[in-house]
Amino acid sequence: MERRITIVGDSLGQWSDGFGLKTKLPQGYKVTDISVAGYTIEDWLQNKSRLNEIPSDLWLIELGTNDAMVYGTSRFESRNSELIQFLESSQISKVILTTIPLTNMASIRETIRTNNETIRKLKENRPNLDYVEMESIFESYTGEVPLYPVSDPIHPNQIGYELMGEAYKKKILGI
Repeated sequence: MERRITIVGDSLGQWSDGFGLKTKLPQGYKVTDISVAGYTIEDWLQNKSRLNEIPSDLWLIELGTNDAMVYGTSRFESRNSELIQFLESSQISKVILTTIPLTNMASIRETIRTNNETIRKLKENRPNLDYVEMESIFESYTGEVPLYPVSDPIHPNQIGYELMGEAYKKKILGI
């Protein structure tokens, strides 16, 4: 039986070619990436009908960088809760949230850190919810090449996207 995975994200998802999951996951997984550059959780809440059109067994939610820039920490928890509740109730499916890499943009790092704490708290209150700890994966990276190009402090380079894809793969496959 085919397992249908849908990535709901922003430019990190859109520009990463779905974090390479189409090739990282074994046969039997169908990955659909509907990420839109610049989108916030609020944008997806306004486009619920689009989400309803996609049959999915697993929703991978990669949102938060634009939220940090546009809304700061304001209503981050309630927007996330609303989106999770909608996805869980619209179909019999599972939701995986992502803590967001802190980026190299100093002005939003603390906001992202606070919002990531909110994501961890959401997980505590919802036993069926799962999340991928992307913040610590990026923070513990010790490679020679920085994860962000000098010209772009928000979008990881290929190494960063590879780290994200591997983390998602492990979570999806239960490794």
